[in-house]
Amino acid sequence: MIEMELDHETGKMRGVILAGPDEGKELDALTRPQCEVVYDLCRRDDPEGARLLEAYLDRRFAGWRPAGETQRDSWRSEARRRSGAMSQDEAYEVLGLQKGASREEVVRSHRSLIKKLHPDHGGTTDLAARVNEAKEVLMRRHP
Repeated sequence: MIEMELDHETGKMRGVILAGPDEGKELDALTRPQCEVVYDLCRRDDPEGARLLEAYLDRRFAGWRPAGETQRDSWRSEARRRSGAMSQDEAYEVLGLQKGASREEVVRSHRSLIKKLHPDHGGTTDLAARVNEAKEVLMRRHP
């Protein structure tokens, strides 16, 4: 339902709505309540999109989550619902690498991204988990 873009240099996220009542709108143009409506739709119809939107909302609207819900709780419940593991193609995309990248390139990209996206450095648990998963997927290729 949404398409997100991560600027690997700055860690800034942008997104556009691909389906639903606000189709074609940029997330940055929406108010917090409008974004929360899109999030509710994604939770129902696009769990992966909801995960990405959570990361976006955490950065744009700190404290937006319902009382008692933490990032970790949300991520764990989403992880249980995920239909499968990340593919190699997805892993390359997450790390911003070309297919066939070397072990050193995987490590370098992971390190650079995790410095920007780790929760201890202003990032989110969801994004850090995706970056770590991408590294794990690609490192299996390089024993």
